[in-house]
Amino acid sequence: MDRQNVAYDLSIYEALLEPKTEKQEKKQQPKTVKIKNKNAFKNVVNILSIAVVVSLVIGVIYTNAAITQTTNEIAKTQKAITELESEKAYLEFTLESRMSLDEIESYAVNVLGMVKMDSSQVEYIEIESENKTEFSDGTLASKIEEVVEPVLSYFEP
Repeated sequence: MDRQNVAYDLSIYEALLEPKTEKQEKKQQPKTVKIKNKNAFKNVVNILSIAVVVSLVIGVIYTNAAITQTTNEIAKTQKAITELESEKAYLEFTLESRMSLDEIESYAVNVLGMVKMDSSQVEYIEIESENKTEFSDGTLASKIEEVVEPVLSYFEP
C-alpha cells in the first residue's frame, strides 16, 4: 500500500496561486460593474424616496397652511355676522320705538297738523234696500238678458 497522504488533496488550491490571465480579469470586471450599477440604482432609489418624502412633507405643510387660512377667514366672517346681527337688533328696536302709537300720534299732530275727530264730524247713513243674492240658471237666454238689461234700463224714462 502506498503511503501517500490521501486525506489532503492540495491540488485544488494550486489554481488560486497561479497568476491570473487577462481573460480571467476581464471576466471578473463585469461583475464589479454590475455591483457598481446595483449601487448606483440603490442610490437613485434612495434619492427618489427622499424626494417623495420631502414632497409629502411639503404637501402636508401646505395643506395645514390652507386650513389655517380658511379657519381665519371663517372666524372673520362669523365676527362680521355677529356685528351685523347686533346692528339689525338695534335697528329693529329703533324702528319699533318710532312705530309706536304715541310716536305716530305725535308726528301726525306736530308735523302734519292733524287734529282728533270730534263727534260733530261723524255722519251715519242708512241703506234702504235689502241685501239679496241672485243666481243665474246658466242658460244662454239668461246670459243675454244679463247683458241687455243694463242697456235697456239706460233708455227707460
